[in-house]
Amino acid sequence: MPDLTGADFPAYFHGVHGYEPFPWQTRLTEQVLETGKWPKVIDLPTGSGKTAALDTAVFSLAARPDIFPRRVVFVIDRRIIVDQVYERAGLIKEKLLKAESGILDEVRTRLANITDGNTEPIGAAALKGGVPIDNEWAHRPDQPWVMVSTVDQFGSRLLFRGYGVSPGMRPIHAGLAGNDCLVILDEVHLSRPFAETVQAVSGLDNGPLPRRFQVVEMSATPSDDDAEPFRLIGSDLESSAVLKQRVTTSKHCSLAPIAGRSAEEAIPKNVLRILKKELPAEARSIGVIVNRVRTARETHRTLQEAGFHTHLVTGRMRPLDRVRTLDQIAGAVDPDRADAAGAEPTVVVATQAIEVGADFSFDALITECAPVDSLKQRFGRLDRRGSYPDRAGQPAKAWVLGVKSDLKSKKPDPVYGEALKETWKHLESRFGTGTFDIGPLSPDLEGFPQESRALPRKAPLLLNTYMEAWTQTRPEPIVQPPLDPFLHGLGQSNNTDISIVWRYDRSHEVLKLAPPRPAEYLQVPIGAARAWLAHTEKESAKRKSPEAPVADVDSGDTEVELPSTQTEREVHRWQGFDKKPEQITNVSELRPGDVILLNPQIGGLTSGTWDPISDELITDLGDEAQYHGKRATLRLDPRIHPGTSDLIAGEDADNTTRERVIIWMNNTINDFPDSWLAGACQRIKESNFDIELPRSARTPSDPDNEYPVVVERSVDSSILDGTDESVSFTGTGVSLRHHLDGVGNRAAMFAQRLGLSLEIQHDLQLAGRLHDVGKVDSRFQLQLVGGDPVELEMRIDDPLAKLLPGAPRVRRYPAGMRHEIASAALVQSNPTILAEAHDPDLVLHLIVTHHGHGRPLLPIIKDSNPQRLQYRHDGSEMTASSDLVDSNLALEGAERFWRLVDRYGHHGLAWLEMIHRLADHRQSELEGKPK
Repeated sequence: MPDLTGADFPAYFHGVHGYEPFPWQTRLTEQVLETGKWPKVIDLPTGSGKTAALDTAVFSLAARPDIFPRRVVFVIDRRIIVDQVYERAGLIKEKLLKAESGILDEVRTRLANITDGNTEPIGAAALKGGVPIDNEWAHRPDQPWVMVSTVDQFGSRLLFRGYGVSPGMRPIHAGLAGNDCLVILDEVHLSRPFAETVQAVSGLDNGPLPRRFQVVEMSATPSDDDAEPFRLIGSDLESSAVLKQRVTTSKHCSLAPIAGRSAEEAIPKNVLRILKKELPAEARSIGVIVNRVRTARETHRTLQEAGFHTHLVTGRMRPLDRVRTLDQIAGAVDPDRADAAGAEPTVVVATQAIEVGADFSFDALITECAPVDSLKQRFGRLDRRGSYPDRAGQPAKAWVLGVKSDLKSKKPDPVYGEALKETWKHLESRFGTGTFDIGPLSPDLEGFPQESRALPRKAPLLLNTYMEAWTQTRPEPIVQPPLDPFLHGLGQSNNTDISIVWRYDRSHEVLKLAPPRPAEYLQVPIGAARAWLAHTEKESAKRKSPEAPVADVDSGDTEVELPSTQTEREVHRWQGFDKKPEQITNVSELRPGDVILLNPQIGGLTSGTWDPISDELITDLGDEAQYHGKRATLRLDPRIHPGTSDLIAGEDADNTTRERVIIWMNNTINDFPDSWLAGACQRIKESNFDIELPRSARTPSDPDNEYPVVVERSVDSSILDGTDESVSFTGTGVSLRHHLDGVGNRAAMFAQRLGLSLEIQHDLQLAGRLHDVGKVDSRFQLQLVGGDPVELEMRIDDPLAKLLPGAPRVRRYPAGMRHEIASAALVQSNPTILAEAHDPDLVLHLIVTHHGHGRPLLPIIKDSNPQRLQYRHDGSEMTASSDLVDSNLALEGAERFWRLVDRYGHHGLAWLEMIHRLADHRQSELEGKPK
């Protein structure tokens, strides 16, 4: 196969997108391939196509997989942009998967060769944002992925505290995030503290492992002042008329000082005035960008009441709601749209969510005053193609609204501090009542003082003691540094988001069948959620409860004074598959990254956007979120799916109940053929589905209410959330020796593909062949044969790794006892077992941590009925007692953990654990498939 070079990039780009790349995009690709590394800084004007860096990253990986990272992570702190960039990543994936010839087929083949060919050659994921999310990106260490993420989601994973990730899975996510990654930080001026943190992490020593971790900052003001930026050059513009038009076309702007007690009061009526009296007749698409969610809601309501065709877009929406809204406005904001003569103008009211990177283009723009660097970004949504003057005969127009009461206030702005006032002052002194040019390369917004820019925040120094605290994932240390300052900067308390999920049923049984999915999460600052939940329902009903100021940027403290920290509402914290949801009665119990469950009847949304003083009934999106994930479910609760109240025929899911469910699904498919619900019904029918009748316990007054939950029979529920606690009970009857050999071979294969040394490959294989030997305990084996002592006796020489098909689930192994610790005791009982290991410490550590425990302490309990454990490995006998409470295993395990951290680094050790554990997951997944 001939080498791929920069000269092949234009054909690849055209094959994906249907048009030629800009000259700078080809030039960047050539530079990356020639030097073998990315520039530290890319500084390009808005509208020049910066997200094409994803195309360069995928092409470079296909050309040189030996030096370029497998995972490309595009990090930006704007939720709308996460969704839009994810769409580009999805398009790249789709075009490559469908390629059958030419350059795209060659790139696809090269990417497929990085893995074993049994998986997609490239994946696309959004860590917060789009719809098909879940944890597929964390399934294999060797598969190429393009991921788009917010700072919170990627940053928390990088620092071993993944938001929404169970403690046991955090090392896997940290191992993936901290190794073999190209991290592209877009608009670094918006997230400078995290840029400083990720640069510090990139400098950590990973010992002998080939880390392949690179960081690229996209910004005119990077964190590294000495870095040589990649910029446009004259030939880029001269050889591309399209690019030249985009970045040189003039756009006019004027200032509009307005009276009012607050932005929420003044801006809506003045936006309405501009639309009625000053809007050019040719403008068909109008953007309104404000600084706070509440201002956006009030403006949207005012315009709707005045009869304008208006949509509300913020980052404080559930992804499924946001996708629907974006679909509705797609034609109006498409930069390449062809406007119909006489068509009704469309107004999009938004927050900073569309300020950066969104490929929205408006004919006219009205914006609340903001720091000058933020205004530049907002102006980038005005006439993005530079084509409006050709259609209208005049430049596109913008207005900057300055609320006099805010500009004269002695208090700093709750979002932007003093920078907003300074920007207005300098704009007014420069331009007064005249107009000025806001095109991408215009000098009119240059030379503003530093005080007029968004306040630069600093991250704390990343000390090794901090990393030592975070790398302890299970159990976590009692005292540990907070993550927020390292993601958002010092002094930014109460900014970290929590996720709200509205569900009718919050019972553990139903949540295991239909777990919360990111597509239904609403993310709001933790301070704002506390303020909402602390106020009484009567206050909220009268719309008198105070609302914390919420924006779509990192801002000041979102806390407001609370009359009490108790909450009247029923609030539960989702804790994963293996724990019941935890009820929260005091809002101080909320933690950064929490996923909380609320009743849809309490409200909290207006037009799909966060509104803590709304009591509108909210749609339960649980089943729709499952449909876009790994497994379709239908909770046939009449409050969710009308017409399902009489489906249960008896106490069990008998044939009559099944027949009624099938009839209901057939009627749904016929009545709503193009809906997600029809698609879910069709998928479920084709899967030979299961019907569960869990006791719902939805409310204290209705504890015995039941309804069917229909589940697509295609994926084992134990791995739906990425955990690995239940994979022994998949009902496949796999022998222990077969499973051990499979995991060992797969771990070695992963290590070989990742370029790890032969010694590391060997030790990973050895750990895989030993990790589950503790399952030979007769009580564990009795569980795997469904409690049948005769079957147990018949299998004494051929122990199992997985539950026999059709065997019932029974509990015989002592609660709290860990088979992986017994595995370590067996391995250490015979010195010849580890004699072949190049690093015996590593082999033992991989064994004891393969379910996420032992970082650094092992959970060893007293065994009141000790068993004698025996297993033979390659002719060597191992023998140990199951009662290990008086052994030195815990102390030795902790000391071994810290030795290995020193040897391989925090992320290096997590990488090796991840390879071993994902080999176990994938082997179990393969063994669980129907033969």
